[in-house]
Amino acid sequence: MEPIRTAAISFVLGWMLLWLAACGSDSTGDATDGAAEDAASDGPAGDDATVADADADADAGGSCPPDTCPSGMVYVPCGPFVMGTDPGEGGSDEQPKHTVALSAYCIDLTEVTNAQWRACVAAGGCTSPAGGTSSYTRSDYHTNAAYSEYPVVRVDWNQAVAYCAWAGKRLPTEAEWEKAARGGCEVVAPATCGAEDEPAYPWGDAAPTCALANYRDCVGDTDRVGARSPAGDGPYGERDMAGNAWEWVVDWYDVNGYDACASGCLDPVGPGSSPLGLRVVRGGGWYSITNHQRAAYRYRLDPSSGYGIVGLRCVGTPGA
Repeated sequence: MEPIRTAAISFVLGWMLLWLAACGSDSTGDATDGAAEDAASDGPAGDDATVADADADADAGGSCPPDTCPSGMVYVPCGPFVMGTDPGEGGSDEQPKHTVALSAYCIDLTEVTNAQWRACVAAGGCTSPAGGTSSYTRSDYHTNAAYSEYPVVRVDWNQAVAYCAWAGKRLPTEAEWEKAARGGCEVVAPATCGAEDEPAYPWGDAAPTCALANYRDCVGDTDRVGARSPAGDGPYGERDMAGNAWEWVVDWYDVNGYDACASGCLDPVGPGSSPLGLRVVRGGGWYSITNHQRAAYRYRLDPSSGYGIVGLRCVGTPGA
């Protein structure tokens, strides 16, 4: 039996029994809100939850609100998923592969667009992208209406946080981002975590093509959000989870950041700091190779800089 199953099988089976009972509950708990508060304050990782914590939260039914989301968002149900990769499959910072249980949440259908960013600026909630208003090949990218439905780029991490707050949302945790891209263990039968729950890409295991994702040599710059839907959609219908723009997430980057969750955890928010002072970005991007489009692939960047290849999407609370 492979190590991930040995380490996590009791966690998964116990959690799943409680989760199946809890996900139909209409009550709303504070697991997601608490994670958001920890992440926003850049405090410690909130004591990566123990199995007992996970069981208690699921038993309370508080982590599984109704499956309704605001317009422009899709629902990701509560429950476990397999995060990371096996040795030899991905980078060392993607290991150990482990099981993570998450409360339900909503995630933006697409990356935040130039039009949405301009609306935030007009309302006083955002400022002009820190890295400038151009893209790789377009000098008027941010201001030209022709690119209104293209992903905003050149925003730094703090600007991304500010946009999501203005929109009544927040940046996703790295775990939330990966579950949305890979899918939870409920997507493919049986409803326990196994190898079938580890697709390489948002659409499955098929190698990337330009019909599935906008990566290097496809367009040579960003493309309209959702241009590859439905072929390249994620397991819950999200668009451009691979390619187009990298996306900021809440978490600090630590090459050994998965160690704390090696035996499973609930709603992790990542390490409390980064040895390098870097934040995680996810999702590959138009300038990246095919390997970077994998759902488990992690990269890291200076949060104070606005890069021409990095944008964002937000998450929110179901039923809100």
